[in-house]
Amino acid sequence: MMYAKRRFILLSTAFLMAGGLSAEVFPGRNGFDSYGGYLGIKGTATGRFHLETIGERHFLVTPDGHGFISIGVTHTGGLAEPEDSRCDHFKENLGGDWEKANAELVSLFRQCGYNSLGYGGHSSTRKLYPHFASCQPTGKVSSWMGKQVEYPDVFSDAWKEQARNSIERMKKQYGGNPNLIGIYWQDMPAWDLKLAKRQTGRTWVDAIRALPKNAPGKKRYERFLRENGADASDAEFLVLIAREIYTTIGPLTRKLFPDTLVFGERYAGRALPWKVIVEALPWIDAMAVQPDGAEFPAETLERLYRETGKPVMICDHNVSFNTPEHSNVMWQTLPDVGSVGRAHAKYMEAGFATPYLLGYNRCQYIDRYKAGQKILKQGLLQVDGTPYKGLVDSVRKNNWRVHEGFLAASGGRK
Repeated sequence: MMYAKRRFILLSTAFLMAGGLSAEVFPGRNGFDSYGGYLGIKGTATGRFHLETIGERHFLVTPDGHGFISIGVTHTGGLAEPEDSRCDHFKENLGGDWEKANAELVSLFRQCGYNSLGYGGHSSTRKLYPHFASCQPTGKVSSWMGKQVEYPDVFSDAWKEQARNSIERMKKQYGGNPNLIGIYWQDMPAWDLKLAKRQTGRTWVDAIRALPKNAPGKKRYERFLRENGADASDAEFLVLIAREIYTTIGPLTRKLFPDTLVFGERYAGRALPWKVIVEALPWIDAMAVQPDGAEFPAETLERLYRETGKPVMICDHNVSFNTPEHSNVMWQTLPDVGSVGRAHAKYMEAGFATPYLLGYNRCQYIDRYKAGQKILKQGLLQVDGTPYKGLVDSVRKNNWRVHEGFLAASGGRK
């Protein structure tokens, strides 16, 4: 479908950009503050996003002091990164202009009830929507990197300097924006020993064990062996690696972002390393999880909440369907778009019926094809910018059902 024939109603660029940081998420809709918080769910206005328990439920609270549930889309900045996709909507249809791109995005978001960006948004879009900051202070240790993972010697001064630089760069990029909800660290770190062995070929402990004898990590490992003797295990040394990481990046993050929520690492839902997570708890405000599967993982997340005492953010998740062009699609694939819509409805209903879920952020705004993996990362929009109509219709209904539920429960709908 040609761009000119698309059924979006593009808002005026002047209107969008003139609003700056104060642009309303859902203008003209009763019951919301300018950030998308529910007027009837009253917290404390602090000028920043924070957490409160209101009634018996955990909420994010907007800078204006209203309960907020993050229903967002991650990787919206990927609009300008076509990767191996067959066309480049950003350049070909939007002229490489972020003002036009933001107008299209805002139109879709307002239609569909999306009130936040998740992480990976362009700097101009972050002026318009609540969002999350993200950095990779530990390095190339994300489990999805497979054999490309590079486990650093976290006991070394060199790694500590690298981690500091990463968090300081994040401060320069994200500091001072009242739309900032919170901070993420590493994306799906390869903590789980069995899974890491299978995905990357070795574990973090294997990498430390293989260091030269004078390396700080090797010295710490040998000391661990002497102190623990026959009780020394890879699982217990992994805890020491985690402790070294979190006691380095935790205080630094708190120092540089004293008034910002810290969500910590974005743990894989199928690999929640309990002893590692315990080491992170003193430095984080909430748990960030990337579940897989089409059903809400109630048992797993209930345990996570119960054992940590922290509310939970689903920071990245999707359920996909095959297309005539792509039979290999990332995330769990269901038979058709109707099945995806029904699964999404059940997922949202089950998730937001809990007292601990702070938000649900969908993975991906626009289709991106990865030739190396021969896989499609499926968005709300097809690669040429045309929306998947059935998908957009279903997420619109499902997202607004969540909003209407909170508005009705709080008396915020007028």
